[in-house]
Amino acid sequence: MTTFNKDLTETETPESMSAAIMEGLAFVSKVFWGPELEYCRAIHQEDGLAISMEFAFLSNAEPFNATIEKIGTFVGSYQDGEDLFQSLETEFVALFISNREGIPAPLYHSCYSGSEETGSQPLLMGEPAVEMRKRLTDVGLALAGESNELPDHLCIEIEYLYFLLSEGWTKGNEGRLAEGRRFAGEWMLPWIRRFKGRLVNVDEGGFYTLVAGLLLELLTIIANEAS
Repeated sequence: MTTFNKDLTETETPESMSAAIMEGLAFVSKVFWGPELEYCRAIHQEDGLAISMEFAFLSNAEPFNATIEKIGTFVGSYQDGEDLFQSLETEFVALFISNREGIPAPLYHSCYSGSEETGSQPLLMGEPAVEMRKRLTDVGLALAGESNELPDHLCIEIEYLYFLLSEGWTKGNEGRLAEGRRFAGEWMLPWIRRFKGRLVNVDEGGFYTLVAGLLLELLTIIANEAS
């Protein structure tokens, strides 16, 4: 699978719309792959979000700026990076990995492809997973690494979106950019809204709920405003 490239172009500045969006997607993906001690130390030592400067171009609009501030306040409420890591690790397991009462918010698109009214939770490797595998193959991307995650994992979808936008913004591929906008608006936004809704029900105001809200804002910008 592709890896995030922070150096988008030699001339692009961090204040630009595209750089801010890419930095935001990289941050969200990092968060939802699961907490890492060194990363928690890094964002805590930055007196809030290490990415806040990258968002300067976007943060003049609400509620985007408010979400960033809330995440920064949450991070800063912990004594140090170690305390932040321990808290996030516990929450990550309870919300996404293992819970005796059922996983509140699975990280897989297929789990949101059923009816919200019935409360049913579709099985893994549903149609979204099949479609994502095809999408990755069509653009020459392959799943790699030791995680063996399913192709409709949230972070894999974010990386695919990142790839499309990077191809559009750094290589001038208008077709890929248009596809990135459609992917953000038509493919990701509907299930990410449901994903965030489940998080709000069990962890309103929590770190992962706030970051899911940040992702919704980014997807909306990509689908409607990014150029």
